[in-house]
This record gives sequence, C-alpha cells and structure tokens, in this order.
Amino acid sequence: MKMKPPEIFRSVIHHMCCKRLPKKEANMKKGMLVFFALALVIAGFSCYPAPAQSQTIELTFNHLVPPKHLRNIHVLEPWSKMIEERTKGKVKIKHFYSNTLAPVAESFDATAAGVCDMTEAYTFGNPGRFLLTEFLALPQMGFPTAESCAKALWHIYKTFPEVQAEYKGVKVLWLHTTPNMKMNTKKKPVKTLEDLKGMKIGVSGALGVKVGKALGLSPVTIPTPDLYEAGDKGVIDGFVRPAELLISRKLGEVTKYVTDVDLGHDLFFIIMNQKKWDSLPPDVQKVFNDLSGDWAVDFTGKEWDKFEKAARTEVEAKGIEFYTLPPQEAERWKKAVIPVQDEYAADLEAKKKPGKKVLEELRKFSEKK
Repeated sequence: MKMKPPEIFRSVIHHMCCKRLPKKEANMKKGMLVFFALALVIAGFSCYPAPAQSQTIELTFNHLVPPKHLRNIHVLEPWSKMIEERTKGKVKIKHFYSNTLAPVAESFDATAAGVCDMTEAYTFGNPGRFLLTEFLALPQMGFPTAESCAKALWHIYKTFPEVQAEYKGVKVLWLHTTPNMKMNTKKKPVKTLEDLKGMKIGVSGALGVKVGKALGLSPVTIPTPDLYEAGDKGVIDGFVRPAELLISRKLGEVTKYVTDVDLGHDLFFIIMNQKKWDSLPPDVQKVFNDLSGDWAVDFTGKEWDKFEKAARTEVEAKGIEFYTLPPQEAERWKKAVIPVQDEYAADLEAKKKPGKKVLEELRKFSEKK
C-alpha cells in the first residue's frame, strides 16, 4: 500500500534524524534532507486532483423547438454561447431538441426533479399551473410585439408573489412571449367576423378555446408540431399563431392568407433545476444572472420581433397575402374578446387568486408603454 507524500516525508525525517552521525556527514545529510523534502512536497501537490470548480460543468438543456427553428437560431444558441464564453469554458451546455428529454406536459416537473438541468416550454402545455401568467395569452391586452408583451409578463412576475409561486421548485431564468398571434387560413381570407363562422381553427390551450368561441369560430386545440399535418389534411381550416411559424415550422406551405389582428400570445418559461443552480460556483451564477432576467427578456423580445418581421417579408414574397382589418371591423373583434378578459379575472378570483389586481396592473402597464 502506497504512503501519501506527508507520510513518506515523516518516515525520511525519522530515518535521517534519529541516527547519530559525524559532524561532516550530518551536514551533508542535512542538505540532502532539505533537497529531498522539497522534491517530495512538489511531487505531493501533483498527486492531488484539481479543485472541483476548475472542472467543466455540463448542463443539459431540453428545448421545445427543433434546431432550425428561428428562435433557436436567433435566441437560444447565441445565449448558450454567451454563457460558455463569459464563463471562459467553465460551463458547457448540451442541447436536446424537440422535447427529447421530457414532453411539454412533463417538462416543468422533469426539470424540478433533475431529469434535465434546463428547459424551455410553453405555459399552455401545463394546464392549470400558470393561471395568472396566462393573462397575457388573451388577445387585445395592448402588447402587440414580443418585446412589449415579454416585458409586461416579466413585470407581473416580479410584482406579484402569487405569479412567482406558479414556478415554485425551480430557478426561473426568464419568461418570454410570441408577438401577437394572427389568423392564418388556407382556402379563403378572413375579413369579417362572419367569415369565421363554421371554420375549424387550431388554437393554443383552454384560453384559445374561449377566445375562439367568443369570435364565433370552431376552436380545435392542437399542439404547434401537429399543425402542419392537420392543415395539410384539411382537419382544420386554419390556425392562430405568429407569422414566424410560417418559416420555422414550414406552416407557410399550408397557409395562403393571414389576417393581421391581435389574437393573443403564446407564453414561454426558461427554467433551471434548483439544486443544480445552488451547486454552481458564485462566479458562474453571476454570469447566468447577468444574462438572464431583465437582460434576457429584452434580448429575446427584440430578436423575436426581428425574425417575425423577416419571416413576414419572406412569405409575402412567396405569395401569402396579409390583410389588415379596417378600424371599424377591428373594433368589432376587440369588443368580442374584451369580455373574455374580465371573465377570466373573475374565474381566478373564484379560485382565491388575485385575478382583478393582475388584470388592472397589466392594463396600467399597457398605458405606460
């Protein structure tokens, strides 16, 4: 069994110092002892592993989207590279696309349990969990862009402990949203509320169903990855989503007309496992804090608005027609959906949640922007 360097050192000292030697020999031995001791100290240091914080920290990131999605290209990959560069290679982020590590409905709990270190997912994939957050899924809230809506969402998150409680058990890095969603159809343009009658339209979650019924259409809840096939096979006549998906998910191949009207937003969270966060060294946590929160909300919103605009330009060049409602008709659509906002607030109040306060705060925030 090998002795550790300190034990060897003690053994050598004992051997060399306990023997009685002539003076000349003793001085030689003393010099040799010093030299040998220094060599042992140097060798001893080389035997021990490097401190844990110098080792690479690998983090798994469960993505909602595929690699070629515009949000991945313009937001998630650049953000990951910034984290790796700012930590000087201390952190390495390993990407798993299209819900490889956990399906949407399980992604929050899977991250909380440590199945994955980080996740991006949308709130409506977790029915009943993000009731206060989902105010901003409603149409005509007054936030037409991804940037303005994401800032409103982050504002209520920071303002209301009840909103923060919806994310209990994980470290929230940031929240973000789509630009306002539009009416996309294949066979005919939608120019009036009457045009919607009898049309089967793909919507997001339970709130999308409420809004669809208020507009007089036949809502069908369909996850975004399934919209292409549903549109291609005629299962639906159209869908409510932002323009960038016409490129990111190739939905422009099953769309001919887009009615440019505010039909709400899809909402997203980016979270980290709490134990993983707690285990990160302080300098790494600082990098994440610098590149999350307010900064990331602003960055994501601005980038999303850029590629939304670029996507619209690209699909218009391919022949997809965009139609803007004239003011009188736009007001009819607004009047049809505004009651849904108040009804939603009342439903939350019945669940002992501050629905009215959150709605009031969002309306005030809209006026300030």
